[in-house]
Amino acid sequence: MIEVNTHTDDDILAIKASGELSKEDLNDLEPALNKFATACDDPHLVMILEDFNGWQDTAAFWKDLQIDTEYIGYFDRIAVIGEKKWQEWGTRLVDPITKEEMQFFPIDQAGSAWEWLKQNHN
Repeated sequence: MIEVNTHTDDDILAIKASGELSKEDLNDLEPALNKFATACDDPHLVMILEDFNGWQDTAAFWKDLQIDTEYIGYFDRIAVIGEKKWQEWGTRLVDPITKEEMQFFPIDQAGSAWEWLKQNHN
């Protein structure tokens, strides 16, 4: 399941993923991503992975990769808040190959993630 919240005052899009993501979940996410990325001058993204177990199937995983590829470069900073070691590794793996700044924060440091996104803002 995906929940989307926009914090337009701060140009931050918050996406919370939990359970197993389906291709339909990701299809529903695309319009919100597009609207936010094109409406903000300095868009930032926070991805909250709480009780996240991955993708339902390869179609969902493939759709997620397609979205990632399409939106690389739209966001200045991306904070990933998670609770599993593989989420931290994934963030560190992707960070050097994108032009966005990415940083992982453990779930108990979510406040620090929000503060990091707002640093050097505006």
